[in-house]
Amino acid sequence: MLSKLSITLMVLYPVIAYIALWLEQPTLIIAYLLIIITLFALKLCLSKRLLAGAGIFILIGVTGYFIQKPGVEYLVYLPPIIILISLFMLFFQSLRQGETPLITRYARLLGDKLEERHLRYNRYLTLVWAIFLLSMAAISIILAIFFSRDAWSLFTHVISYGLIAALFIIEFSYRKYHFAGEIEGGFFQFISKIIKIRPSSLK
Repeated sequence: MLSKLSITLMVLYPVIAYIALWLEQPTLIIAYLLIIITLFALKLCLSKRLLAGAGIFILIGVTGYFIQKPGVEYLVYLPPIIILISLFMLFFQSLRQGETPLITRYARLLGDKLEERHLRYNRYLTLVWAIFLLSMAAISIILAIFFSRDAWSLFTHVISYGLIAALFIIEFSYRKYHFAGEIEGGFFQFISKIIKIRPSSLK
């Protein structure tokens, strides 16, 4: 129950964040994130990981104390940038010698063919995603430093998700063409399968 609620709140985060900044209420974003983190801490406690849960609750308390302090609104810039950089590192590190590219790990769980040409394609695709995510993070940082908060919010909470969706669609269409006759199902079926994969299964 807590996991489903947390996922729902995280999915809604871009919309909530964009609306909050449009209303010039950045502290609402921080409060919203604290709710998500609180649910995560509760899940840890219920899983008997009390030390980790207690540590997060302390962090929540400290953040809550400073939420009304001057300059706290700048914290809203951090989550999207941290997420993009973390995802970039996840993709990029999987390309190291001896590691299995992240896309190949997904392909195995999806039951895709893994001949040499598929493995080569998956490696290139992992690199494409890594470069894409790093570029998104760089643009977000540049907008945060040199442009208005509204411009940053529009890109980070709206345009970036459109670009991610576009890359998924373009890649799927290209793969359908490149591996003609080997890809079963449509785009939404493909996305549905990806969503069902648990991150822990990718290790």
